[in-house]
Amino acid sequence: MDSLKSDVAGRGSRIGEAENRVSQLEDENTQLIGVTAELKTKVLQLEARMQYQENYSGRNNLRIKGIPELSEKGKSVVECVKDVLRSLLPRDKDIEQIVIERVHRIPTAQKENQRDTLVGPRHILVRFLCFAERETIRLRARDTGTFHWKGSKVEFFPDFMKEIQDKRNKFFEVRRLCRAKGLKFTMQYPAVFWVSLGRECLRFADAAAAKKSIDKYQPPEEGE
Repeated sequence: MDSLKSDVAGRGSRIGEAENRVSQLEDENTQLIGVTAELKTKVLQLEARMQYQENYSGRNNLRIKGIPELSEKGKSVVECVKDVLRSLLPRDKDIEQIVIERVHRIPTAQKENQRDTLVGPRHILVRFLCFAERETIRLRARDTGTFHWKGSKVEFFPDFMKEIQDKRNKFFEVRRLCRAKGLKFTMQYPAVFWVSLGRECLRFADAAAAKKSIDKYQPPEEGE
């Protein structure tokens, strides 16, 4: 009987130790969950900071799409780009004063579609000395709408990271609607859309919500 009591007491002691250990592990797990959540937050903050710094470093850059390959043959790429800018800003006498620090075609192979035909020429990346000059060209290209140079459609884009550009591309249809209705709009970094609807200036972070509001908007008739 004494042996049985001793055995039960020993088992009870071990169960108590096990319960204490489980409780300790649960406390440690709770602490680890908190530390993990904090680390995830810090990683997201660091990624956002890195994206901002990388995009900021390219704020003077402009990506030009559509200039045919070999257009710069017999002259420098800089002269080719300046020829495009002269066509975009034909009345701007200061166009020759714009300083281009460097320019090159994106060194990536041309992609092919399912029919094995070339999708288009490589983009040209241009870095301007002054941000104001870069913005003048970008805004003029935006206001012009469709721009052609020597028979080729040429487009101008800010030089953002792919993640940011993908977010901004979601507003492509929204921008098209705004142009069709003659609405003033702008994109705020990283991907916030602002549009003037009558006397209101609305802000959208979601492209679907922006499209819904613009679809419903009816410009006032002349004389109202």
